[in-house]
Amino acid sequence: KASRAAVARSRPASCPMSDEWSKTSWRSRPAKHQPVYQDKKELMSAKNTLSHLPALVSFEEVDALRSKLRSVYEGRSFYLQGGHCAETFDQCQKKKIQPMLDVMNIMTKVISDYTDLPVVTLGRMAGQYAKPRSSPTEVVDGVTMESYKGDIMNSRDALVNARIPDPNRMVQGYFRSAACLNFIRSSTYVSKRASGEMMQQVRQILGTGMIRSCFHPGMLGFGEDDYKFNKLSNMLIQKDNAVKNNMNLGENFFISHEGLLMEYEESMTREEPADASEANGIHYNASTHMLWIGHRTRGLEDAHVEYFRGLHNPVGVKVGPGTTPELLVKLIKTLDPKNQPGKIILISRFGAEKVLKALPPLVEAVRDAGLKVIWVCDPMHGNTFKANGFKTRDFTDITKEILETISVHQSAGTRLNGLHLEMCGEDVTECIGGPEKLVPSDLSRCFLSACDPRLNFQQSVALSFAVGAAMAHSTQASEKKSKTLASPKLTVNKDNSLLTKHQKTLVQYGKIHGLNKPVSKLIYGTLFLHKVADPFALLDSIWNSGCNAFDTAAIYGSPEGRCEEVLGSWIKSRNIDLNQLVVITKGGCSGADAKWAPRMGKSQIVQDLDGSLSRLGLDCVDMYLLHRDDPSIPVEDIVDTMHSLVLKGKILTWGVSNWSIDRLKAAIAYAKKNCYSAPVVDSTQASLATPKGPVWPGTTYMSNDRETFYAENRTEMSVLAWEALAKGFMTGKWNEEDLAIADSLPYRERTLVKAYCTTTNFKRRTRAELLAKSKGVALHNIALAYLLKCKCEMFVLVGTSKFKHFDSNLGMFNVSLTQKEFDWLRNGGELHDHAA
Repeated sequence: KASRAAVARSRPASCPMSDEWSKTSWRSRPAKHQPVYQDKKELMSAKNTLSHLPALVSFEEVDALRSKLRSVYEGRSFYLQGGHCAETFDQCQKKKIQPMLDVMNIMTKVISDYTDLPVVTLGRMAGQYAKPRSSPTEVVDGVTMESYKGDIMNSRDALVNARIPDPNRMVQGYFRSAACLNFIRSSTYVSKRASGEMMQQVRQILGTGMIRSCFHPGMLGFGEDDYKFNKLSNMLIQKDNAVKNNMNLGENFFISHEGLLMEYEESMTREEPADASEANGIHYNASTHMLWIGHRTRGLEDAHVEYFRGLHNPVGVKVGPGTTPELLVKLIKTLDPKNQPGKIILISRFGAEKVLKALPPLVEAVRDAGLKVIWVCDPMHGNTFKANGFKTRDFTDITKEILETISVHQSAGTRLNGLHLEMCGEDVTECIGGPEKLVPSDLSRCFLSACDPRLNFQQSVALSFAVGAAMAHSTQASEKKSKTLASPKLTVNKDNSLLTKHQKTLVQYGKIHGLNKPVSKLIYGTLFLHKVADPFALLDSIWNSGCNAFDTAAIYGSPEGRCEEVLGSWIKSRNIDLNQLVVITKGGCSGADAKWAPRMGKSQIVQDLDGSLSRLGLDCVDMYLLHRDDPSIPVEDIVDTMHSLVLKGKILTWGVSNWSIDRLKAAIAYAKKNCYSAPVVDSTQASLATPKGPVWPGTTYMSNDRETFYAENRTEMSVLAWEALAKGFMTGKWNEEDLAIADSLPYRERTLVKAYCTTTNFKRRTRAELLAKSKGVALHNIALAYLLKCKCEMFVLVGTSKFKHFDSNLGMFNVSLTQKEFDWLRNGGELHDHAA
């Protein structure tokens, strides 16, 4: 387990706790779907017992989940939640628990292999004992009695006395949860592999083609994606293969339940003692890692919302028919006014026939409000109907709702982050369709659910293949679309605000890992912004060109920080939409007077960032780069500091500039090992003209080993290239004569001439001039297009005080280099009738 100090370092900003909130403040609000206990003394006795029993889950485990969900929000992980509709006490036995763990293990493997993402897995188990019912009573054989509301409230037996709510069942629920958790923690399977019996069933449904047969041909691209499907299928079919995943409880596998029964939830609320830096303790629900509020109990003035807003646990909210955009935005802000990434999980549940109409306005409203939520699809509840006397769901409808939900998010420029399923690992017959092609007459054969129908083992595995394939194709389509986005055309209104008018642009866009917005491949560097007579006019023109990314630094300008101030003033005066803007700033480095000495201590990094945020007038920047490195400070300490800033919502992503490749690799490895936010950007010198070595003291350049590392980690590491034109060398500046007199030149020019004026670079420039002439473009556009052709996620930084210079660089997007042309520019040889 992590030490208390480590947990303190990684702890997200705690929930805003006003004096008005307490674990009992919900009692002043209407509490829906609650039992009426006849014996108040027994109720108080049960609550007293619960309040003194040990926590079922630790604060550290809840904190670990919060960190994992941050990764889900950023698109770096996938969210899978599944289990019983209504868990019963008699399911607390190995033969019931193990199949659930097995099937979730297999689903995690399938989805992870398809999407190339780790999966954060949550079970609806070890506490999913309460269920809201549409009617408080029901009639059984002519006798009216209370409806069954879950084992934690009353008995499933259809007897009047058995249906009377019993508070002692809360204590029974606690111990059943504890027993289930104890089995999960001690299981030899959950953290290592799926059981042999389960794998035998997997081989059967894959070997017989049952999974393929339950989807319409081409529906999910299995035909196009045969390689991935066949590779994964063959791997699972091999008898000597075991599905191995890291699903240790509290680390990569968590439990969850609907927070319905308020007496129980209140009794299981614990307060984590405050650190010295915190004024109040932090309250969390110790019965589970994650709770959700049901569709029937999420009213703004309801008791459940009042209680949940004070918890440190991540909170899910069911979002279904009748939810308005205004209500949803207010609800999210009530539950999480600090807008902490991944704190709120929105679980949409509309049904296959309604989702395309009902979901888009909600997704767009949340997106436009800038709320940092996780979107999850529950394809179960909106697709329930009765057949042959049973509640059931059709596998085809379930799949359809997932696919259409993915489509809605793709159209809105957002992302479906995960699934929420009612399922089990047993061979029940509760939902029709799927690999076995179940029909309504099959339902009576093995319908075991205490409430709503669940997917069985075969259907669950089949669905994981469907989701994995669909998510992989959606990601590919989004990446393709991001390269040809229409950019915002902006004009200045009378009040100085900018009005958006979409127009086509030459600018291409890329993806930076962890940022849920496109980033222009050409980034404006603000190094000279403080020298511009009319900086707002320059920034307006750059923004109008389609470039949405701006790079600055704490030390830019005279006095230092002036460039950040100008950029921040422009953002405010033009009322720029922060959902479209990408702000990159840098710190951790002293200015010229201190010879760019590193400032890499925790307090120094925090001080530099706070200063930048103040000058920019922002609460958060999209990316924060450490401008220098200090090898005397352990890389672990630096990663801890940056991760804490991400969790506090001050930065969305972070990266480095002028770090050695070994230190960068060490930072990434440590971050991944601890599930922390890793650096996703390296800002280095990169150009067709490769320097002899580092151009300036303490800086880096794109050497062969760096380029190889970038290419191998393209999806997780982007490159920001500075001195992309080699300080003018790739515009025709300098020749061999300049190299001959280099020692007589001033320091700055002498340094540049000696760095870039090499035989190799003169030959490269000559080849670039020939190619530019043949294509009818400028030399520097060939040089910049060369960078975009590199086998890494490359972005080009351009700093200038004149828009005409910046505008001339946009020609890079008109140049399309073939691989042969790229290789020729770099290595020479022959190209058409050119030889060099």
